[in-house]
Amino acid sequence: MGFRKGTYKVLVNGQDVTSRFSPLLLDLTVDRSAGRAADSCTILIANPYGTRVSVPGERASISIFLNGQWVFEGFVTEVQCDIGKGEGRTIEITGSSIDQGSKAKEPGLRSLDKMSLSSAAQQLGKKAGLSVQVSGSISSVERDYWLQQNESFVSWGQRIAREVGGTFKVIGSRAFLTARNEGLSSSGRPLTTIDATFGVNLLSASIRPIVTRPRFNKVKISYFDVAKGERIEEEIDTGVEGVDTTLRHLLNSATKDQAKQRATALGKESDREKGQGDVTIVGDARAEPEALCNVSGVMPGADGAYRIDALQHKLSKKGFTTSLTLRQPQASSTGATPMNLPAIGPVPTPRPT
Repeated sequence: MGFRKGTYKVLVNGQDVTSRFSPLLLDLTVDRSAGRAADSCTILIANPYGTRVSVPGERASISIFLNGQWVFEGFVTEVQCDIGKGEGRTIEITGSSIDQGSKAKEPGLRSLDKMSLSSAAQQLGKKAGLSVQVSGSISSVERDYWLQQNESFVSWGQRIAREVGGTFKVIGSRAFLTARNEGLSSSGRPLTTIDATFGVNLLSASIRPIVTRPRFNKVKISYFDVAKGERIEEEIDTGVEGVDTTLRHLLNSATKDQAKQRATALGKESDREKGQGDVTIVGDARAEPEALCNVSGVMPGADGAYRIDALQHKLSKKGFTTSLTLRQPQASSTGATPMNLPAIGPVPTPRPT
């Protein structure tokens, strides 16, 4: 088993330019992460004779498809020309799923009273020129007061996502705010479970089924009770099992409900970090952040299902690969559970020679 060649298509401002890139393409990568508001892409092409090569202009729209699957939509952010002895001349085109020159990056001061997160995000997003979709358990979160305090809509979305336990993503003219760890796509697409199987499509793996780092089953957060006129400390369960530790959160919350939301968000992050892994598989354009990846054939205890936290699609003359960053181990479809490693028996005493 080795790398397999993949097919690709690149659209610039809606026009198919694949045939122009094909003779010159050296490398194409797409990076996506549940923890970042923007996806990114890099297209590296050769310019062997230093002649004028037609490249996309500033803020030109880019869409990328791999093996017939959409993997990126965004805008040109940078064009870099390099030359080196033994390396020749190259042009690197970088793109972001956020239009850096749009109103989505413009600071604003706005407030909204008594409404759900879904309604608030849609209203603030409209001011930034974006349509917004809020999905999962966080869509019904309500507050008496929503504030965009001299921050861009992108910054507001990232902040609110941290407060309520969500993932915020902007793709072109659309924004998505989805509940974390609930198997929901950050791009609005249905999620497909990805297999990483030794001897079939698994090229390399580094799995850490046990990660010893602080995890908390309770969070103490203080908030100001207006009716009582005093600050109250609330102890809230995070939902994380198997530990008996409490985190005292230094940042205060405005209300009891917001304190609970923040504690739940911290619990989701704690649960996500109980195991980690990195795998590289034969290119699979269906992979999405927040989808599950079934790892098999590594070893008992490391095999099982993990949440995809980030990924990189890479297509070059060598072939097409997909690298996955994994988090949150859980029971797999085969019943194998990561972190349940087989016991190591006593080391036998060597016989005298």
